[in-house]
Amino acid sequence: MTARERMWRCVWILWLAVLASPGLLQAQTPPAMVSEPQDQYVELSSSLEKAIQAEKLDLEKLGKDLEDIKKEQTAWSRELHAARLQLSAVADLMSLSSLSLEDLNKALGSLKQTVDEAAARVKDLQEKQTQLTAQLNALAEQRAANQNRLETLKTRRDDLPIARTLAAQLKEADDLLRQKEKRLKDFLDTYQKLAGDWNALKEEAAALLERLNTRIAKRKREDLFRRTRNPLLGMSVAEVRRDLETVATLIAQGLQTSFWTERIQRLWKVGGLLSVTSLLAFVVVEWLCFRYRRLCLALLSHQDRHGKPWFALALNLLNRSLPLLGATVFAYAYTSARDLYDTSVFLRSLCQILVLWLLSSWGIHFLQALKENFRFDRFAFVVRRIRVVISLGRWLLMAYVILQESLGRSSALLLLYRFTLEVAFLAWNAVFWRELKRKMGEAAPTWMVGRSWVLHLFMGGSYGVAMVGVLLELAGYALLATFWYVSWGRSLIVGLWLFLFYKSLTEWEQTMDTAAAFAPKAEEDTKGSLRWLSVKALWLVWLFGGTLGLLLAWGAKQALIVAFFDLLNTPLPLGNLNFRLLGIIHAGAILALTHVGARWLKHFLKNRILRDSGLERGLQASIVSVTGYVLWSIGILAVLNALGFSGTSLTVAFGALGVGLGFGLQNVFNNFISGLILLFERPIQVGDRIEIDGTWGEVRKINVRSTIIQTLDNASMIIPNSEFISGRVVNWSFKDLRIRRNINVGVAYGSDVEQVRDTLLEIAANHSLVHKEPKPSVLFVDFGDSALIFRLRVWTTVPVCLQVETDLRFAIYRVFQERGIEIAFPQLDVHLKTGFESTANTPPAEGKPSEGTTMDDKA
Repeated sequence: MTARERMWRCVWILWLAVLASPGLLQAQTPPAMVSEPQDQYVELSSSLEKAIQAEKLDLEKLGKDLEDIKKEQTAWSRELHAARLQLSAVADLMSLSSLSLEDLNKALGSLKQTVDEAAARVKDLQEKQTQLTAQLNALAEQRAANQNRLETLKTRRDDLPIARTLAAQLKEADDLLRQKEKRLKDFLDTYQKLAGDWNALKEEAAALLERLNTRIAKRKREDLFRRTRNPLLGMSVAEVRRDLETVATLIAQGLQTSFWTERIQRLWKVGGLLSVTSLLAFVVVEWLCFRYRRLCLALLSHQDRHGKPWFALALNLLNRSLPLLGATVFAYAYTSARDLYDTSVFLRSLCQILVLWLLSSWGIHFLQALKENFRFDRFAFVVRRIRVVISLGRWLLMAYVILQESLGRSSALLLLYRFTLEVAFLAWNAVFWRELKRKMGEAAPTWMVGRSWVLHLFMGGSYGVAMVGVLLELAGYALLATFWYVSWGRSLIVGLWLFLFYKSLTEWEQTMDTAAAFAPKAEEDTKGSLRWLSVKALWLVWLFGGTLGLLLAWGAKQALIVAFFDLLNTPLPLGNLNFRLLGIIHAGAILALTHVGARWLKHFLKNRILRDSGLERGLQASIVSVTGYVLWSIGILAVLNALGFSGTSLTVAFGALGVGLGFGLQNVFNNFISGLILLFERPIQVGDRIEIDGTWGEVRKINVRSTIIQTLDNASMIIPNSEFISGRVVNWSFKDLRIRRNINVGVAYGSDVEQVRDTLLEIAANHSLVHKEPKPSVLFVDFGDSALIFRLRVWTTVPVCLQVETDLRFAIYRVFQERGIEIAFPQLDVHLKTGFESTANTPPAEGKPSEGTTMDDKA
């Protein structure tokens, strides 16, 4: 709030205080009551006078500012005219077909500066317009308040001089406010006109910038495949000497403090406070990188390097490069956000050097870790030679970047330097592969036996890269040769990380398989699905990440990547339906997520939500199964939608499905509906003990088509659900787990039946699993052929009934033996006859039994 606004607020408060005084300055008011309101009028008049003086000073200042702005309008017009001339010059340059790529990049830099400057001017002018609009609104409110005060004075009809003074002051203040409002409107009109001019310039420059970017991209493609005269043939010693002198001058400038001070000041001029903010952001990024580096070290210390050597190697490689990786990403993000990569030679060189250092560091650290973890002393020279060439090549390529940005792509010294590097790389290949072949001939490693094609493949690839680059250079395709080497270098780094990712995933799969083999089955069923989904998702990331990385390594731009995904989204007609590869991928992902989600949701419901709910075990299983069916139904509908099935297509498909159910799938559909009936009606439930055709078993799972019964012999019976609906099933656990079991025992004739009954009841009462209510009972069943039959009836539960029967029989046999109660067994009388009926009346010989004599044998 400004001083004038505070003053006007005080005036308004005083005015309200005056109006709040009843009967102010009426004729009949006693003099003693008049003095206080009159003092309020005086104070109000004094405040108004101060406000009027402040407004006069402010009005005078506004007048001077308006004159200054009108004088500055000429300078602004000259700036606009110069900017438009610059746009015309850039447009004329674009019409020249012989313009080099360096000139186009310079024009791009100046054009971006023009766009940024115009955008900054527009933003500043719009902010000033907003402030002026707010001031005009405040003036309008003040004028309205003054008018209300004048009307109030008129209605009061005060004849005191102080009242007339107040009215005059209010009129003067209103005139001042009107003049101030007019000048503010002049300011607003001026700013609006300037903002419109700068905004038009910005739009024109942005359109020209888009055309220039298109022209540069086209020129890059043309230069890449444009053949020129062999630069080595037309190179002169004078050109090389001149370039060397230029390099010496640049080195001398680089050793001076003023050179770097000028660069820093230029960056500060471009960025301003944003540079300080960016520097603080860089410090935060590096701090986070070092922080995560500690986490990586802690994770490495807990890793089994022998069980997961490749994962430990990849983690160690990432850990070593985290600070450099953070700096590289930040540099590229900063230059891209500020559009400085194409305009600032210093920042572009810095980004290229950081990327070169990062990629070479990955290669060196990988070879070092490979040598430490996988010892192969005989072929250690392979790692040593490659490390030397990477370490030396890093510095040589950094010098090449600096020369290119300092002297330009067409510099004679740069061409000579590049050709020297290419020839040196070809010579190194010849020496390296000759020595490697000699070592392999003396003693090849075991993994290379029968795989000599691997050596020839790598050797041919290395020779091919080196020789093609040299031939392209000699043929005049200098830019294409550079692109060839750079792309292969990037591809090697992408291949390195793909290889590490592949080996790490393979180790992870093997570790999980080993852990799953020793894990409990219930835990494995719930966690195995998530591990399976994680592994498959990571393999998809490996596939698509590798494809994208290789595309970017070979210079794929955003348009090519978009075209790649458009290809995946291209419809493939099949009859009246259109399928898309991307839709099939989405459908597979939805199916996998549905599979894992159903598993985990059922596990969560069973072990978390319903575990202590008090519901029956079978009811819990029904809720879990129905929830899984509902989730699968939603997933299948989502899959059909991802595949491109519309509502009409789904109607036709379900209609065809209905016809199929009516003919060929009757049994399947019958079993499915029967399964739903079992889940909702629950005549049998999971955990019930049932009897089918004399076979006892426990219900383990009710599936969509069939039910799994596990017998007491641990055999699994898979029975269609329809048989439980249409057939007869004995459910020993239905609604009540209690069951009565009968044990028959026969005692010899002559036994004390009262003692037998009391003994059987005593044995039943001493068993802990026999229910006390209903009480055990003993029945005297029958008089058998060889025994008196008794039946002991006891109540127990279904899960332990067989064990209870066995225990009672053991106890009966033991106690009966102790108490002398004989357990009878069957007896058989055998009658033997000697002789025939014709001799039946012949008297028997002495000492021999006569015919018809019987012998009783106990069998």
